[in-house]
Amino acid sequence: MILKLFDLILLSQTGIPKYVTDSKMVSSILTIVGALLLWLALFLIGIIAHRYEKVLHRKTDWQFIMVSPTGIIVYAFVQAYSLIIVGNLKMTDSQTWIGYLFFFLSGVLSLIGVLRFYNVVKPHKGGTK
Repeated sequence: MILKLFDLILLSQTGIPKYVTDSKMVSSILTIVGALLLWLALFLIGIIAHRYEKVLHRKTDWQFIMVSPTGIIVYAFVQAYSLIIVGNLKMTDSQTWIGYLFFFLSGVLSLIGVLRFYNVVKPHKGGTK
């Protein structure tokens, strides 16, 4: 119902062919779902790191791993706002810069957190014989 109303409003205002709006709509929805799944995966890595910290009694920085993917959620919200609230098929330039900046920072911080965790759990070479 909402998608039909969205299509009716968008098509009447812009005159863009339906196949274009459908492909852009699907692309935006898949981007939002993909960002949420990526956030969930990194959140689960944080939970695993927390459990390793309890077992190994070594600091894994699990809080950092769980907080760092927040920029991915910000990107998904900006994309959803642009699509659902404003009704744009594509984010505006300012929305794009904001969304991609948060996504990039989140990716870099997540990588740092996962590398820290990896250094805690990686096997040591040259063990006893």
